[in-house]
Amino acid sequence: MTIKVLDKITKEEFQAYESVRSSGVLNMWDSRVCQLAGIDKATHCGIIEHYYELMQKWPDVRKEEDDGG
Repeated sequence: MTIKVLDKITKEEFQAYESVRSSGVLNMWDSRVCQLAGIDKATHCGIIEHYYELMQKWPDVRKEEDDGG
């Protein structure tokens, strides 16, 4: 399986992933995250692998989710 590299993950993909994560409905390793977030498996794995780097790159994404938006 290919893992999407950090530079290829878009802010929109990360926002979609964060939306699923903040909902709390699934373990983030669950393959259904891809369907709910509308991302492919390589992006899903890339976000998991680079999560902290992405949070540093786009800190506003988590703040938006925490604020309900």
